Amino acid sequence: MKAYFLSFFLLFSTVCKGIAIKNEGINLDSIPKNGLIVNKGWKYHFGDDPNWAKTNFDDSNWSPIYLEKSIKDLPDFQINEIVWFRVKLRVDKKLKNKTIALLINQIGASEIYFNGILIQKFGQVSASADFEKTYDPREIPLTIELNNETEQYICVKYSINSKIFFLFNYHGTYESIFDKNILNVTIAEPQFAWEKYKLYHISRPLQRAVIFGVFVILFILQLLIYLNFRERKINLWLSLFCLFQAFTFLDFLLENFDDPNFLNLYHFIFSVTAPITFLFFLLTGYDLFSEPKKIWFKFLALICVSIILLGIFINTDFIFIILGILVYTDILRIGIKAYKAKKQGANLFLVGQFFATFFYISFNLLYNISFITNWIILKQLASLPYSFKLIEVDIAFLTPAITISILLAREFAQNLVALRHRLEEVEALSLRSLQQEIEKQQILSSQNELLESQVNERTVALQQSLNHLKATQTQLIQSEKMASLGELTAGIAHEIQNPLNFVNNFSEVSVELLDELKEEEEKGNKKEVIALANDLTQNLEKINHHGKRADAIVKGMLEHSRAGSGTKEPTDINKLADEYLRLSYHGLRAKDKSFNAGMVTNFDENLTLINLIPQDIGRVLLNLFNNAFYAVNQKQKVADLNYQPEVAVTTYSENGKVIIKVKDNGIGIPGAIKDKIMQPFFTTKPTGEGTGLGLSLTYDMVVKGHGGKIEVNSNVGEGSEFVIYLPMG
Repeated sequence: MKAYFLSFFLLFSTVCKGIAIKNEGINLDSIPKNGLIVNKGWKYHFGDDPNWAKTNFDDSNWSPIYLEKSIKDLPDFQINEIVWFRVKLRVDKKLKNKTIALLINQIGASEIYFNGILIQKFGQVSASADFEKTYDPREIPLTIELNNETEQYICVKYSINSKIFFLFNYHGTYESIFDKNILNVTIAEPQFAWEKYKLYHISRPLQRAVIFGVFVILFILQLLIYLNFRERKINLWLSLFCLFQAFTFLDFLLENFDDPNFLNLYHFIFSVTAPITFLFFLLTGYDLFSEPKKIWFKFLALICVSIILLGIFINTDFIFIILGILVYTDILRIGIKAYKAKKQGANLFLVGQFFATFFYISFNLLYNISFITNWIILKQLASLPYSFKLIEVDIAFLTPAITISILLAREFAQNLVALRHRLEEVEALSLRSLQQEIEKQQILSSQNELLESQVNERTVALQQSLNHLKATQTQLIQSEKMASLGELTAGIAHEIQNPLNFVNNFSEVSVELLDELKEEEEKGNKKEVIALANDLTQNLEKINHHGKRADAIVKGMLEHSRAGSGTKEPTDINKLADEYLRLSYHGLRAKDKSFNAGMVTNFDENLTLINLIPQDIGRVLLNLFNNAFYAVNQKQKVADLNYQPEVAVTTYSENGKVIIKVKDNGIGIPGAIKDKIMQPFFTTKPTGEGTGLGLSLTYDMVVKGHGGKIEVNSNVGEGSEFVIYLPMG
């Protein structure tokens, strides 16, 4: 922020001293210590006439103008036109023949006349934008001598370039750059003017350059720390805070430039980087003491982003000042909270942030928002030295960066000390471990022979155990096969029982018919004898039919139950599944007469014969059916009366594979054991009811024996579905 921006408010506070404004001109009876701003009593007129600078020129038809107004507040002001300004000074007798200094700021080009004499040119005045040369003297002292006349005149020939005006008006920054007016004329004592010039143009730029260098150094240091310790985000936030804060101090470079374009560029950079600085300041303050980023933080961050975006188009100075006060106050709140929580470094941070907040608020409230505290400025701050007022904002920005850097450096040093202690402890432990390792090696070398002998003994014992385990495993597999065979036999017996019952019943009826035949034959009732003979013939045919049926069942079951050669042969998968479904159901019914379940078959009648080992796939289906009926039987024992147990088998072909689905609505399989059910010897049945080899053998027959795949879908309490994929070839 430029020094003359600050001086505007200080000088404005003293305008009322020594100036009495009448309808025309200014009464100059004294010059205040801090100078006075000559912004009222002026008249202006468009055009160009050298006679307008003369003291005896009649300007009664000229229009009055208040020079503190900006261009946007003067709708009739012409761009790329030459305009003359005149102000009459009614000089008190004690100021006559006294040397004074004029301090001028402007955003165009001007020729300064005093009492009709050209005393200075600033830039090149022209009505053409191509020939005008804009120049801002920025309050370089212009020394003049008052004569002994009571009425004396300051005249200014002035022009402003439309290109410059457009650039400044577009960004909305010319107000802050040029003290909100197109031309600013201040009358001051020569000594004060030159002291102010040295302060603003020599000491102040040097001070700003030093602070800029400090921020750059802090940025580099914090960035290097972050690049080596990327988990410490606070170093990144602090480095970015210092980087963007350094950009706001780049105005010391502009002391070598008079073109307002450079000033505009700086203020454009300032309008973007300053809100970003506040954003990273917030992140640094919050992360320093691990403060949660709640609604208030998000609100302030949103304002920062909004100012960054809006600052390109409109003037956001006032919002920016309020935002800064809120940010500094919020960070101070975090420091107070950390101090109450007795967090390490909170006391130092709180002191530094207190001074930073105080100076930031005092600078902005007392100097930048003068309409709020105008009385305070007039009564208490007018006497303060300029150097103190100018360093307030520097302290406000520099203190947090240095304080937080010190805290992070101290924390880093403490971590290094702790790390050094840990390294020493590790070295001591390593030395102790090395000694213990040597002792262990000695003990191990003395026990190697003993261990070798024990290993040999254990190897022999393990070999015996392995042989015993293999024999046991063979027995268990045989037991599983026998159990399956037993269930198969029970099913076969039930299947055979039905035709045998028919054979027995028709045999008994046939015996009775023979007795009746004999009686009718003795009676000589030939017609009745023939009828009884016909009935007897039908019975014998039925006996023969059911006998053949029993014979077919026995042959078919023996065919499926024998060990087989292991050779694949064309097989009707629908018939195979149907037979083993009924055998499994009847086998369970043979064990438990109270059990009943529905059987649903959904067979694809278009399936061709499949090359497979029927004995193996029969055992697979029998095992899956047995498990399904067991699951629905277990659920039936605990379910309500509305539960209907059901086992369904579905076959169809897809993508060159035959798919067999066996689904039940039983107890289901818990997800925790779903991956274990195919493991050998794993079973959920009570001891004595299962070997745990059924699904293991099923997996081997499907995957290894036929190159297929088996999947399990199950929900506890809803049922299970086993899906078998077999290749068609």
